[in-house]
Amino acid sequence: MIATELRARDALPTLWRAAAPVALRCALLAAIGIELAVLAAWAPDTARRFVSAVPGDWGNLYVRARDLRVMGLYSPVLTPLLFPISLAGINNGYRILFGLNVASALGIAWLAQRPLRSPEARAAAALAVVSLPQLHWAIRFGHVTPILTLAALCGLLLVQRHPRRGAVLLAAMSIKPQYAVSPFLFFVCRRQFRLLAVLLATAAAGVGIGFVFIGPGGVGEFARLYLDWGPNSTQKLLPVQQAWMYSWPGFLLSVGVEPNRLLTADLLLLSAAVAGVAFARLDAAKAAAVVPLAMILVTPYAQFYDASLIAASFALLLRCGLAPRTAGLMIASLYIAALVSQTNTNYPARDVLGAASTGGPFWLTPALLLAVAVLAICGRDSQRPPDAASSREIPLPRPVPAAVERQSVVAPGAWAIPPDPASALPTGVERRGADAAHRAVEGGGAARVRGEASRW
Repeated sequence: MIATELRARDALPTLWRAAAPVALRCALLAAIGIELAVLAAWAPDTARRFVSAVPGDWGNLYVRARDLRVMGLYSPVLTPLLFPISLAGINNGYRILFGLNVASALGIAWLAQRPLRSPEARAAAALAVVSLPQLHWAIRFGHVTPILTLAALCGLLLVQRHPRRGAVLLAAMSIKPQYAVSPFLFFVCRRQFRLLAVLLATAAAGVGIGFVFIGPGGVGEFARLYLDWGPNSTQKLLPVQQAWMYSWPGFLLSVGVEPNRLLTADLLLLSAAVAGVAFARLDAAKAAAVVPLAMILVTPYAQFYDASLIAASFALLLRCGLAPRTAGLMIASLYIAALVSQTNTNYPARDVLGAASTGGPFWLTPALLLAVAVLAICGRDSQRPPDAASSREIPLPRPVPAAVERQSVVAPGAWAIPPDPASALPTGVERRGADAAHRAVEGGGAARVRGEASRW
């Protein structure tokens, strides 16, 4: 009976190993089905926006770009960047920006599926990006968020191999300054102050280029907008806009709590602390995956369409060395939280002047914080030098030369004539052969160690 129980217990891992690929494929097919359903629900209206050329928020950007004026709280460099598009008119300019945003979304989807092998996994990763509802809203509004999301993804991939070039590309986040807070913390917490200087210098150069096109009069207007802390400045976040925000003030409102400045500040500091621990503790690839996740958490102002930034995290989580199941589970959780949060977002609002309200909690905000905390706790820094005990190598025994093994065979009780000491030493040829054999043994062991590491 005991032997039967032991055999049955040993058979369970075998059955699990045999059933795991089938279960994983079924889960991927189910995810593809859900994503296709979401895409079918959102894509037609997005396409109709392109045909009808409803400008949305592009109308405000178009007027300021056409007149070479400051773009509100955006970086002044956005004005010369959008000026060529504004020459096509408001409708055609909207279609051009629409096409650029769609191309950016497709680029993110292509980068997300590249590290995967199976067709099911590739399709699931790509559809998770192109079916994200918040990304569709950003495209419909005529915002530059999808373009900045692609820039953030490329910059975070590039900063791991060519740090300065990556820092220059990440400076594009300063176009929307709230997006630049997370890259700023990324470089500070990792003590990469030279890259931080490159980021700030590039952003400052962009501001200077913007003012060259706008003119010196735009400097005063830009400063006035940023220094407008009068008694009515807090109304910019109250009350209707908070019903569409996924940052902490909007989350508090969605759970029925009146947004309090002190409580909001505490949540922002908590998010910054968790993100800082993740940046400092994780290796470069995992820390890069945290950057887009933290962009909504560490800013007091993030609209619901800003959640399209998590599409960059989808691609980075699949490239940072996490176990495939762990990365897939995190992406699925964030995707479901984004779907539920978008369902609970009352947009378009029925009563714009009425009290702010939502259809339920914005679960994406705590899901982002939980994902960052899990990575900060469970991740391990591969750049940290190993301990002395673990890095100590066990010396391999040197092969004994054949001349040393020669011993005189003498009968018991007989006189043993000691061998000549010179004959016991290896000759030059034997010594070189022994050293070569020893190096071959050591090289084979190192090759095996490198082979084991490459599998992970």
